[in-house]
Amino acid sequence: MESRWSNLKKLEDETFLKIIMGAAPLDTFDTFVSDWKKQGGDKITEEVKEYVK
Repeated sequence: MESRWSNLKKLEDETFLKIIMGAAPLDTFDTFVSDWKKQGGDKITEEVKEYVK
């Protein structure tokens, strides 16, 4: 998680800001989700689930 989180957070922040400001269409979110998963988002989600148990 530590090695991937900063990149994923930056991707999230930039994408959401662009959508909110109208600089990117709403369907950009779909691309964001795909990129987030490719960059390890699902792995982080699993790590957090295991930690919370």
